Amino acid sequence: MLITRCHSPISHRGITLIFIVATVFLLTLLAKREHNKGTRQYELPFDLGIAISAQDGFHAVKPCASELDYLRRKEYGLTRNIIFRKRCFRGVYSPDANLRNSVSEVESPLLGSRVDILDLDDQCRKVSSSYSPDQTASCEPITLQVAEPFPVADFSKVIFGVATTLSRLKDSIPQFSHWMSGTGAIFLAIVVDESVADDDLDSLESMYNSHDISLTAIRPWNCSFDVNEQHFAIIRDLVDYSTHETQWAVIIDDDTFFPSPYSITQLLAAHDPTVPTYIGGLSESPGAVEYFGFMAYGGAGIFMSMPLLQQLDSHVDDCLAESLTREGDGLLNNCIRNYTQTELTAIPGLHQLDMRGDLSGFYESGALPLSLHHWKSWHQAPVDKMAKIADFCGDCFLQRWRFDGNSVLANGYSISVYEDGISQADLGLIEGTWEAAMGYEGTMGKMRDKLEGTKKKSYRLIDAEEVDGNLRQVFVHHGASDLDYDGEEEAMDEVVEIWWEWTRE
Repeated sequence: MLITRCHSPISHRGITLIFIVATVFLLTLLAKREHNKGTRQYELPFDLGIAISAQDGFHAVKPCASELDYLRRKEYGLTRNIIFRKRCFRGVYSPDANLRNSVSEVESPLLGSRVDILDLDDQCRKVSSSYSPDQTASCEPITLQVAEPFPVADFSKVIFGVATTLSRLKDSIPQFSHWMSGTGAIFLAIVVDESVADDDLDSLESMYNSHDISLTAIRPWNCSFDVNEQHFAIIRDLVDYSTHETQWAVIIDDDTFFPSPYSITQLLAAHDPTVPTYIGGLSESPGAVEYFGFMAYGGAGIFMSMPLLQQLDSHVDDCLAESLTREGDGLLNNCIRNYTQTELTAIPGLHQLDMRGDLSGFYESGALPLSLHHWKSWHQAPVDKMAKIADFCGDCFLQRWRFDGNSVLANGYSISVYEDGISQADLGLIEGTWEAAMGYEGTMGKMRDKLEGTKKKSYRLIDAEEVDGNLRQVFVHHGASDLDYDGEEEAMDEVVEIWWEWTRE
């Protein structure tokens, strides 16, 4: 009798074991490769509580104290050993309306002399410290005057419209939530994916609803239009989905961000919604304005009264057929010019941000933006984290303080330490950090040259969160040098935690 022996398939447990072994091997190579550049944390999958590094190899991860455990978040991507500082501020609410008119002076140093080196894989244990053991470990707060929190924004008479893909709408929930949650706004999204199921639209609406945003997700009324054309064609949908109470319609991009929704309500309150009104911001780029013209640029937000929208509604097809440009902003502007008597009201502070590269000069300039754009494409900025401070002190977002003549806090964005100090006169000029920045002086004002090398050391905000009514901001400078256990040079990240508490005079 012929006996056939069958080979049993590898069990799920066996596959898992092979995967873990392979992962350990790869991470070991990574850890060795990264050792000279700074040992980073490499945690194994399946929440095993195990990590690997060049220092200790395959080892158990020990939990940190509750007040430091946040430092181990994977999204931070910090080196295993970090240089850590904590600074505490007491924000005192002041009725002074001119707090932002100049850079406030603080005599105390911002970073201070206390420096700890923490091992994030070993209970955030102090590897070394710059102060003696008998010194107090308390964080004595520095008092800073700040504005009162803004009232809750009311967008119940506003409809916002966007045309984009399903995935980008999902990715943008945290940013939309910052300024739209709980405002009563109508939010209309044209989902432009070629094939999108009803269940996908329902699921998207549920996601937004869980963030207290009333989203209606629909398909385009003409699927042959590309995304740019949809930004104009949405006019017809905005009219259809508005109510008798709706006064304003706002066309935005999926990366349009309003740091303070209350400031937008104040902008609209300054204009008459009963007459045709067209409000927006120009591009900062002289080349863009020269090429595309004097019009509202959509990434900054385009605001239209309902009477204007109703005038345009009957001409949508004509405008699409007649216009030479296929850009949504241009289509809209041409349609308004050709079929209405309404002129653009250009508002400084509505920022298209048509600049590429390092926009630190803009964010550190002291300007209070009404809107931001291109923050996840032409440049990178965690805008929802940055603007978290605005929940606590109104227009203190990006407000500046100079500490001890050489360090500047641009609130919510960065801490800058200037090797040779920095004068008030220089702080009155925008640092030209982005590509071809000096060509923007005509639209943005006078600038100063970008500081290179060691002349300026920057710590950028990566996170901000409310903790028991207080606010914790986390700033990071990557790759500070020090010595590791073996006496070899090791790159370590520097972390500055700023802890805000609040009181009234």
